[in-house]
Amino acid sequence: MIQVRVELGSLIRACEAAAQTHIEYARHAHTEFQRSFHERRAAEALQKARKYRQELQQLSHAS
Repeated sequence: MIQVRVELGSLIRACEAAAQTHIEYARHAHTEFQRSFHERRAAEALQKARKYRQELQQLSHAS
């Protein structure tokens, strides 16, 4: 159980870091396509982080 929590925490941090990277890339994009691509990827990464955070909360409530 502890290992699952550690893994979920790691996934959350990785997704949030990926989102931050994509946000930076979007800020420095040279074209509209690049900007929208990175904004979309950032949103997807944040959505994954939210999903993992919910799983972690459910796991905490189940124990």
